[in-house]
Amino acid sequence: MSLAKDMVNVVVADVQPMIRWGLQQYLPEHCRARVLFSTSNIDTLLQRLAETPDVDVAIIEMALPGIQGREAEHLIERMQRDHPHLRVLIYSVMGAPLMARAALKLGAHAFVCKRSPLPVLSDAIAHLRNGETFIDPKLRLQRHGSRPLSATEIDVVWRLAHGATVSEIAERTDRSVSTISTHKRNAMLKLGITTDAQLVLAGMLDWLGEY
Repeated sequence: MSLAKDMVNVVVADVQPMIRWGLQQYLPEHCRARVLFSTSNIDTLLQRLAETPDVDVAIIEMALPGIQGREAEHLIERMQRDHPHLRVLIYSVMGAPLMARAALKLGAHAFVCKRSPLPVLSDAIAHLRNGETFIDPKLRLQRHGSRPLSATEIDVVWRLAHGATVSEIAERTDRSVSTISTHKRNAMLKLGITTDAQLVLAGMLDWLGEY
């Protein structure tokens, strides 16, 4: 279904005040989109969405605080269940190709990296208007090329995402700490991520086993 009306109604959910403010300034002029409200957490987002039935697009960061569910996949699934007409655009600092593909698989309609130029965001909203999905061009090529995650790397990422430390994984798998650290580092390189927080989020998504 396309969004044929002149102005698209948008909500913004991001922990950074400058991102929220910047999108409020940019979207009306460059994307023919008005921001109905913005928030920094999941709970307010879900509450306001329930109270505002005419929202067309939700622009959200993947890692938002809130008591009603911290995992990105649960938030996307809930938004799609409760608001099936809503288009979800992930606007994230996490620029990993596998992360972008996973977000769309979970129900999002577009994924844009915050490090990309603003016209990429405009392009994404234009695609949503036409009923199309969109992935940031810089994320469409697989950075890991022919090097998918190994079974051991997937296992290490999954364990880290569920609270185990590198030392605990080494003990439980009868490997050295340096070996587990190497698997962790290699997995992060293949996924195109740079922080432990991003790695934890990657491990929470049930798509690692496909790679």
